[in-house]
Amino acid sequence: MDFYFTPEEEEFRKELRAFLQEQLPSHVDSYGNLRGEDRWKCELQMRRKLADKGWLAMSWPKEYGGQGASFTKQVVYAEEMVYHDAPGRDSFGIGMLGPTLMIYGTEEQKRQYLGGIARGEVVWCQGYSEPGSGSDLASLQTRAVLDGDDYVINGQKIWTSGGHRADWMFLLARTDPEAPKHKGIS
Repeated sequence: MDFYFTPEEEEFRKELRAFLQEQLPSHVDSYGNLRGEDRWKCELQMRRKLADKGWLAMSWPKEYGGQGASFTKQVVYAEEMVYHDAPGRDSFGIGMLGPTLMIYGTEEQKRQYLGGIARGEVVWCQGYSEPGSGSDLASLQTRAVLDGDDYVINGQKIWTSGGHRADWMFLLARTDPEAPKHKGIS
């Protein structure tokens, strides 16, 4: 079995490396040395630049703003981004919410949210953690009760990483209180 990268994958690696060397801030040793608002500005700028190249959502299907990139191309991307300590990856929007909407979302939700995520225009955070349980989802207490066409949410979230900078939050809530603790969550 051959575990080498294809010439196309190696060419992508070279292109990505050159891009990162050109785009990363030269006034610091690495992005990791930036703090506060400088770090956040760099994060957003790089996210949009990656989106402009089609790389931010490269794993997504084309109809949702991605490239439908192969797993190996995604590995090359991840390796180079980590190696260069590069900002811009969007674990909440690209890695969590987007794929969930593609599978379970309505067509209206997909149209409303996926494009902005793929273009790096919208920042999402997650609302999982709760007082007394952290991110132990089996102990989730926040409830969502259907009221006509809407859900009424009652509960409390904490430790919302990035919540102070997010445009939107996706949260988990208990929609079936009779289900076993690890089920009935939406």
